[in-house]
Order: sequence, then C-alpha cells, then structure tokens
Amino acid sequence: MLIQKDIFGVIPEIGDIIIWNPANYKGLVYYKCSGFTKSGLPELDVPLTINQYGARNKNGKITPKTGFVVKKNQKI
Repeated sequence: MLIQKDIFGVIPEIGDIIIWNPANYKGLVYYKCSGFTKSGLPELDVPLTINQYGARNKNGKITPKTGFVVKKNQKI
C-alpha cells in the first residue's frame, strides 16, 4: 500500500493532524489520523455525533476525498 501525500507532498503518519475542507461544508476541519485505507488515504477519528463531513467507510471512519494538509505531530 502506498500512502497518499498531501497537497504539499508530506506523507501523513498515524497521530498526525489532517486538515481538509469537506464537500458541502464551508470551512476547514481537522482531526487526528488513526489509520489508512487500502488506497492509502488517511482515516480520521470523527465522533459519531458529527455526520456533516461526508460518508463513513466500513470501519466507521471518515476519509477526506479532496486534497488535505498534514500537520506533523511534534513530540517534545
């Protein structure tokens, strides 16, 4: 599996913050990456009470279908 890069060419890792603009939603949202799909897109832990960011996959996670940006998790 080849992990998809963000719009700046950064490869996401589990625990990084993924920022994207969901379809039919005005504004940016961000959530933590919890895994990857078979196609290499990041899966995000979005609470089940929030359903305006798109359809969930079979694991109950949301995957950004449009371009996304990665904020690396910096450990101090």
